[in-house]
Formats: sequence, structure tokens, C-alpha cells
Amino acid sequence: MVRAMKLITAVFCCLTALSSSANNHSCQQPATAIATIQGNQSVSPMVDKIIWVKGIVTADFRGKNQLSGYFIQSQTADNDPVNSQGLFIHENNLQLPIKVGDLVALQGLISEQHDVTQITQVRKTAICSSGHQLPEPVSIKLPLNDLDLESLEGMYVTLAEPYIISDVSQYVKYGELKVSSELLMSPTALHRPGAAVKQQLQSNQNNQLVIDDGRKNKYATPIGKGLLLDAVKLQSLNAQQPIQMGQKLQTTGVLHYAYGQYKLQPTEAVQISGGLSSSQRRPLPTGGNFRIASFNVENFFTTLDNGEAICGPLKNFFCRGADNPNEYHRQLAKLVEVINTTDAAVMGLQELENNADQSIQALVNALNLAANYSKWAYIDTGVLGEDVIKVALIYQPKLLKPHGDYALLDQAADPAFRADKNRVIVTQTFSDQQGRSFNMATVHFKSKSCRDAEGIYLDQNDGQGCYNPTRVAVAQQLAKWLNSDPTGQHAEATFVVGDFNSYQQEDPIFTLKSAGFSNLADSYLPPENWSTSYRGTVGTLDYILANPAALKLTTGLSQWHINSVSIDEFNYNTEPFSDTVTKPADFYHLDPYAASDHDVVIAGIKFK
Repeated sequence: MVRAMKLITAVFCCLTALSSSANNHSCQQPATAIATIQGNQSVSPMVDKIIWVKGIVTADFRGKNQLSGYFIQSQTADNDPVNSQGLFIHENNLQLPIKVGDLVALQGLISEQHDVTQITQVRKTAICSSGHQLPEPVSIKLPLNDLDLESLEGMYVTLAEPYIISDVSQYVKYGELKVSSELLMSPTALHRPGAAVKQQLQSNQNNQLVIDDGRKNKYATPIGKGLLLDAVKLQSLNAQQPIQMGQKLQTTGVLHYAYGQYKLQPTEAVQISGGLSSSQRRPLPTGGNFRIASFNVENFFTTLDNGEAICGPLKNFFCRGADNPNEYHRQLAKLVEVINTTDAAVMGLQELENNADQSIQALVNALNLAANYSKWAYIDTGVLGEDVIKVALIYQPKLLKPHGDYALLDQAADPAFRADKNRVIVTQTFSDQQGRSFNMATVHFKSKSCRDAEGIYLDQNDGQGCYNPTRVAVAQQLAKWLNSDPTGQHAEATFVVGDFNSYQQEDPIFTLKSAGFSNLADSYLPPENWSTSYRGTVGTLDYILANPAALKLTTGLSQWHINSVSIDEFNYNTEPFSDTVTKPADFYHLDPYAASDHDVVIAGIKFK
């Protein structure tokens, strides 16, 4: 037995010596500098060459559903700011005992895959030494200005400071967040259509960076873990511990290129902090004796969507909204939370199912049940036009009373009104307990969607999207109609609320402003205000407009950012994310967030 053990020990020593000798041989091979491999162009000048390369392991993303490789960086920088010092090694062999801080030498093929310079077909790998301090991370400052991220491809980097999360829309599906030095505005939210729009587009592009999660599959599980989130600040992603647009993020990692974008892949815990004051559980104060508000409820339907065309007045539309009773009650509960918390005296609603009164009655019943008294009532307009959705007005009878009958802007009121492209507009005069009155109109203009658009209705590439002439035309009709006192109650003050599907500097809003209707946000908020977010930019689609008499009554305006900032997957839907990933139960919570895809806009009113 002793003799056998001695023999095994001798063999093991020999194998160790051979392995060490092989490592020494590999580590002594003449290595090509990483900067030389990367070159100063987007494609390596050494593609398809087999070379030896040496560097310190800065990040390891080997493993199932990860990036299938690791990153190395030159031990000594060459002080050339153009050529990257980092390199991706496409080698997913988990048996290789490498770890971050190892100095490795390897032989492989230089290739360009999906525009990434990398080493593939690795033939030999040797660990030359371990425990090295990582290179000082290169600081990335936003906006990027003249910084070409190509020069940092594969390198160890860090954010220069905590930056604002400007996009959360791809986080659950792809594990991606975008950060910017500030929230990025949709170009026509700041500029009239023209050259300035294209400049703003370029500026926005230059002021964002993707923070990825080191995983490459959709809906990677566990959801929210891939970014190595700070365990103290965020134990796991759920509706009560959310990530929101407007928070600040700080992290360090490696810069990778994938799917047409440079992405920082964190290797340290992502620190997320803060948040917007305008996205708290209650809206900011607006002053005044009472409030008016506007809210797009994003397709509240009492008819469940069963995949058949059974909705709309003519039963020729597919239904929207909830697919099953559970989703319906979840959606309704969130809407009730938002509306009762807003506590407006009168609120204009958009995207209710267009039926006789079932949708509006169900909403008001739920509001009153939650309030524990008959707090709310509604203007009973019945079916409006032939679209699948409609607008509505709800109010608090203790604060306001309808004065006279409602009026409709439809083809009967104006033959030029395109009922096939616009939702019928509702106006009602309200009066307070002292008999002081005002008009309130609720609108929902044609969307920017390009379905069926032709000719002048197509996107003109000026930032205003499709069907801009349709929205301009209805704005002109609306102004003319409102100035004719459609309710016949002789109220001087008129407010127009709703979803105009037009950003602040677009033609429809200018048309209404030219007709004497002021955007209250211009008086009470900075130009960088918004009610929706879309693909990493924000802008206002939802407004409270006021004629001169109404403007004198206003005391403030706020936009309650509960939906534009939220991860959409925290909504009422229960469908699984994919064939293999179910939606976590804790993604739903009864609070105002992710109740819709539009924020609530609120104005304070005080009769003088």
C-alpha cells in the first residue's frame, strides 16, 4: 500500500511538473498586444489570424445563458487613447480554473462576430499568475460628446458619477436599463418640427448608455438578479421594491458590444438610489379650492378580451384590457387607487370601453365602494360614435354639479369632424355651491400610429408621427366649437383636458394655443415636463388647457409620475412572460404605479 501511494504521488508530481512546464511555455510565448488586435477601426486589422495574447481577467461571464466568455485587459496600457486595451474571449469552458485577477496567456483565432472583436477557437490557455489588481477603470462621462466607445470595447470601465435611469422598459425582458445625465425629452417636446428636432435626436443618442445584466436570453431568471443589485438597497425586483425611471445608478464593469449597442456589463453591485418627488405615492399639491384632472386609463373594458371581435358599438372590434376576471379586478383596483388618491372635483377620462354605461358605471361603483360613500358620479353620455373606446367625465357631487346638458363635438355638430379618425369630444358645464361655473371638455385625439396612413397622413419625418393633419384639423374644429358656447350655459371659463397625442411643440398644440387656449404646464412647470415615456424619452401627450377666463382661476399644475416612470410589467396582466417564465406574483401590488401608460395631470382651481 505504501509503495502504491508513493507511485501515485510520483505520477501526480510529474503531471504537476508537466502542467507547470506547459504553462511556463505558454506564458513565455510572444504575445500580440491587445491594442494591436483591436486596431483603430471598427474591425480588427488581424481578423482570421491565430495569435497568442496575454492579459488580466477583468470579468467572467461564462456559463449557461450568460455571455459565453470572459474579458481580459492589457497588464500595461500603451497610452494610445484610440485603441482599446480590452478583449472578449469567446470561451465558455467552465472547466478552465480562471478567475478575475488572473494573468492568462492563450492562443486562438481573431474574429469579428456581430461587430465584436474577439478571440474564438481557443486552442491553449495558461494561468501565468493570480491575484493581480485590476486596471484602474476608465471613467465614462455622459453625455459622451467626443468619446468614441469603440476605443473602450472590452475594457474595465466605471460611470463617472451616479447617472439618472432614463429607460426601464427593457429591464424585465432583456435585463437592460439606460442611464443618462438627465431625463431625455422627445425632440418635439422641446422644439418645433425642423432641424432642431434632428439635433435633439442626436443629442439624446449621445447622452445614454445601456447597463446590461451579463445575460443574453430573454426573461432571464431569477428576474432582477443579473445586475448584481446591491443586496442592502434591493433584495429582489418586485412591485414593492421597484426600479423607476428617475432614480440614480452607479456601477463598474466591462464595456461590451451586442445587438448594435455598447453595454456596460456590471461586475460590481449596482447602486440605485433616490427617486423623483413627482413619482411619490401622492401627487404634488396644486393649491386652490378644488382640483380638476385628466387621466388616460389605458383601455378599461368591462367586456373581457376573448380574442374575438365582440367589442365596440357595432361589435366589430377586438376587445382590449383585461383577459380574465382576475385581471379585470386587478386593473380596476389600481385605477380606483389612482383616481381616489387624486381626489379631483372633476376628472376627464380617456380609453373607456365604448358601451352604453357599463364601463363608466363599473368604475364609479368601485370608486364609491372604496370611498365608502357616494363620492363620485358621471356624465351619462351613452355610446359615443362607433370607435371601440370613448372619453368620459366623472365628478364629485358634493363639490360640483352639472349645469345644463352636455354637448358633443361629432359630425352632427361639425360635418367636417372625422368620426372615423377621432373620438367624440364631450363638454359639460359645472358649477360650485355658490353657482360659479366653468366648462370642462375631455378629448382623445388620433394616435401617432401609422396603421392605414397614406399620403399626407404618413410620418413626414419631422417628429410628429403619422396623422398629424388629422390632429391639427380636430384642434381647429375643437377651438371653433368651444368658442361657440356649445352647452349654452354662458360660462366664461373653459378647460380642455385629455390625451392629445401631440407633444408640446407640435402643430395641434400650437393650433389650440393660437386660438387662445393656454397650456397650463407653460405657467407652472419647466419646459422639461412630461406625462408619458417611450423608448427612453419623455414628453407630454396629456394636457389641461385653459382659455383666458379659465387661466385666471388656476393656482397650479402637477403631473403625477406614477406610470411613465414604472416598469410596465408591474401592471395588472397575469400572462406568463414566455413559454417557460411565469410572471412573479409579487410583480403586482395594489398601489398607483403601473396603473396605465399615462400619468395623471392635475390643476388647482380657485374662484376669485
